[in-house]
Amino acid sequence: MGGALGSGGDAAALVARGIPHPRGRARRTSGVSSLEVWPSRAQFRPGESLALCIATRDGPRGILRVRARCFDGPRVVADTEREVALDVSGRGDLALDPALSEVERGAYAVEVLAANARATTAFDVARHWSKAPRYGFVSDFAPDETPEETERRAEALARLHLNVVQCYDWMASHHTFLPQTDPFTDPLGRRLSHTTLRRLVASCRERGIAPLAYGALYGAERDFSLAHPDWLLYGADRAPLHLADRFYLQDPSRGSPWREWILRQYELALGAFDFDGIHIDQYGFPKRALSRASGEWRALDVAAVFADFVDEACSRLLALRPTGGSIFNCVNGWPLEHLRAVSADAATYIEVWEPNATYRDLYELAQRAQMLRPRKPAILAAYLAPFAETPRRAGALDTFRLAFATIHAAGAMQLVAGEQGALLTEAYYPRYARLDSRELDVVRRAFDFVVRDEPLLRDLPPEDLAWTYVGPTNDVVTLAHDRLGTYGAGPRPGAVWVVLRASDSVTALQLVNFRSVADDRWNVAQERSPEPLDNVEVRARVVGDVRGVWWDTPDDDVGHARALPFEVTHGELRFHIPRLDVWTLAWWS
Repeated sequence: MGGALGSGGDAAALVARGIPHPRGRARRTSGVSSLEVWPSRAQFRPGESLALCIATRDGPRGILRVRARCFDGPRVVADTEREVALDVSGRGDLALDPALSEVERGAYAVEVLAANARATTAFDVARHWSKAPRYGFVSDFAPDETPEETERRAEALARLHLNVVQCYDWMASHHTFLPQTDPFTDPLGRRLSHTTLRRLVASCRERGIAPLAYGALYGAERDFSLAHPDWLLYGADRAPLHLADRFYLQDPSRGSPWREWILRQYELALGAFDFDGIHIDQYGFPKRALSRASGEWRALDVAAVFADFVDEACSRLLALRPTGGSIFNCVNGWPLEHLRAVSADAATYIEVWEPNATYRDLYELAQRAQMLRPRKPAILAAYLAPFAETPRRAGALDTFRLAFATIHAAGAMQLVAGEQGALLTEAYYPRYARLDSRELDVVRRAFDFVVRDEPLLRDLPPEDLAWTYVGPTNDVVTLAHDRLGTYGAGPRPGAVWVVLRASDSVTALQLVNFRSVADDRWNVAQERSPEPLDNVEVRARVVGDVRGVWWDTPDDDVGHARALPFEVTHGELRFHIPRLDVWTLAWWS
């Protein structure tokens, strides 16, 4: 794979878009103190035109001269200076040469310099969002939302590169999705508008974001449910099963009228809106239940029923939207084993709850998902309760950094961000937490990192070699530092966690720093931040030539990979990682 992460090929030039002639009346901007840059789409398709959005918040309007560099891994594949026309709001567009998108998969870092300001971002190219999903959420569909606000919301999703979003609780009810009037009030008392929803879906589509409609597999409101007693699931006492007496559990098995009813609701949703598919939800219970849909009581293995339902639902939805994709919620990894025979869904999605409370639990859920369903990307919905606290505790940001690093280092993706850069704190998405500018900057850097380094985080074989390669006993890869302490495979408090993956051409080493972290629970505010290390030595036994060593991190503002000096002596590679704050990636080929 060499030094490049993705597309390879010759360097491509950057060209400017929509720029007036230099002798025109627009004046040149001599200096800006604030510069922002992000891709025009959350993810580009092969062959699509590429563009960056550029914004200044405090500079004069006119012509802004910028220098833009695109990196494919550590390699600069485009470096040019151009003039960008800023509109009255201080925004402009910079087009990139389409050659950068003429790949099946590509991942790039971007650095933009203008006057005395600098900004970084990232973008990627993929055939479908399921090749590299970054799952987000939206939950606000207020009747009085202006078109301008809708555009800002969609733009905020694109800034975080969220290429697929769940439209949560968008429907009139859990059993009948489309309302008789618009606006309407949902079962929990929120005023919603499908006019707003339709506008938001369109704005997401314009930015390369695939919207999915939330749709519970078997939950329906009480009045509807009690009017159809033969449609319900029952417990051993032959009483209807329900969630807090609000949502009653329906029987989705073959032959039950509910099954065709809810499948038809899914199809109506895709017919009425430009949804990509359905986010099929469940509540994690029951594991076994009684059905009376056939006229006689019979016992159901709910896991097998769910898998059969999901395969049919996703297949029918793909028939309506061949380029789309749907997702099913495997609550706490159940019934993941039954999903091995399902192929029509787009990803393996796991909502994480107790008893999966530790960083090690997150790692093992991600590994299990990849091993059982290696052809499906893994997504963990891990909501961060510390961000619900007011005032926010200082340790909340470390909670995000460590959970995000753990999930992505394990090869999965975290559903946590959405709605104007907010984070989810619980399963009811409208209770999300807004971030301040400092927090949002940390979150953006984290998402930029996983985009530009996707080929190393997700495309390598999923087996974690650290268990058999890392540490003085295994003696293939070792670390050295006078304050290092414990390190090795598997996340644990007080240690440096090491993940090692490799292909025939590249070896990738990830370090996640739990030094000074005393609590191994991922969903608590950490009282102490990880204690950083400088100049961590890495020694690795290698066979053959080493062409280069590089490193990257989301914990500084450099925004792209960097080369490292190294030496190879008698088959041992040695180099130093300059800094480990929370999460660092190094690789060699």
